[in-house]
Amino acid sequence: MKQLAYLLLSLALLTPASMLAQGGPPPGGPDDAMGPGHQMPTVDRQLEHLSRELKLTDAQKPQVKAVLEDQHEQMKQVMDNTSASRDESRTKMREIRQASNAKLRALLTDEQKARFDKMQAERRDRMGGKPGADQGAPPPPQQ
Repeated sequence: MKQLAYLLLSLALLTPASMLAQGGPPPGGPDDAMGPGHQMPTVDRQLEHLSRELKLTDAQKPQVKAVLEDQHEQMKQVMDNTSASRDESRTKMREIRQASNAKLRALLTDEQKARFDKMQAERRDRMGGKPGADQGAPPPPQQ
C-alpha cells in the first residue's frame, strides 16, 4: 500500500515538470507579450493571413510587411514601457492599430478594402464590446 502511495506521489510531482519541459515557457512568461494566453502574432503570420484573405499581389506584400513591421515595433515599445498606465498603453496601442490600418487600406484595391473592412467588422463583433474592440479601421469613407 505504501509503495502505491509513493508511486502516485512521484507521478503527481513529475508530471507537471515534464509537461513544462515539453511545452516551452508557461503562459505569462517573457515570451507572452499580450498577457496569459495571448501572444502578439508575428509579422510573418499577419502577412500570411492578410495575403490569403485579401489576395495580395507580389507588389503589395513587401509594402504591407513594412507597415506590419512598423506596427509591431511600435507595439513592442508600448508594451515595454512599464511607466505608462494600463489605460495609457491601451489607448496608445489603439492609436497605433488605427494608423496602421489606415496605411494598409491605402495600399489596397477597392475590392481588397471592402474585404479588409469586413474583416475588421468581424473582429469587432468577435470581441463583443470588450475593451479594445474598437481598435479596427475607422469606418470606410463614403464613395
